[in-house]
Amino acid sequence: MLVSAELSGPALAVDGTWLGKRIRFSRSDKPRVWVAIAGADVDQKPGSFELHVSATIRGHRVHLAKAIDVKQADFGTGEVNVAQDYVNPTPEEQRQIARDELLKKHALARLTPQPLWNGNFIKPVDAEPTPSFGESRVMNEEKTSRHLGTDFPVKEGSPVLASNAGVVALAAPLFYEGNCVIIDHGDRLFTVYMHLDKLRVYPGERIRKHAEIGMSGRTGRVTGPHLHFEVVWNENHLDPVQLLGLTLPDLALHDTRPVSR
Repeated sequence: MLVSAELSGPALAVDGTWLGKRIRFSRSDKPRVWVAIAGADVDQKPGSFELHVSATIRGHRVHLAKAIDVKQADFGTGEVNVAQDYVNPTPEEQRQIARDELLKKHALARLTPQPLWNGNFIKPVDAEPTPSFGESRVMNEEKTSRHLGTDFPVKEGSPVLASNAGVVALAAPLFYEGNCVIIDHGDRLFTVYMHLDKLRVYPGERIRKHAEIGMSGRTGRVTGPHLHFEVVWNENHLDPVQLLGLTLPDLALHDTRPVSR
């Protein structure tokens, strides 16, 4: 969700909390309007939860609390057939999977205190998303897993673009994810791109929105060529389609570090 706060006077800082997670607001291009992106995890139980916002205005600390409803999600189910190695990995493959998890955990633990994104997030490929976020999937009639992203059916070799500006937190071949890129958009917001055929970025690279980060493929645990796209905020997996559907403002950014693409 987009959280927007319009203040009665000029503020020095605006922050808040939502579902136990800290929110850092940033100035938009509109006077006195501060914005942030936040959301509920795919496994969040429904209920009413308070969003708390605090700001310093003219030397005084002001506070606001508002109840936000999280509704029951109706996720689908599906069956997929993949190579048996991806259902029952060998001991060596299990060690690789454990190493991969550490790599991803380290990448998603980055803390860039200022936002690097600006304006709307774009579709990473020229295809429509499938209604696959949150699905419970049974693989080869043996193993059930939660689908934490959205799949875009696209042929191999199609350009995959950065959904918004940021820094590459990970670009590496992984067991389940295949060739994988994670982009840090600042304020603990990340997008994840999986099953790429080729990687065209490297860790630490600063990139612009629309930059080509790789080519689509069928690496890792897949049934065919496609792009798996995830959105992670503060360790919560959010619905990528909802993020892509938000109309987001330009930010009053002051970061002058060079952008390579």
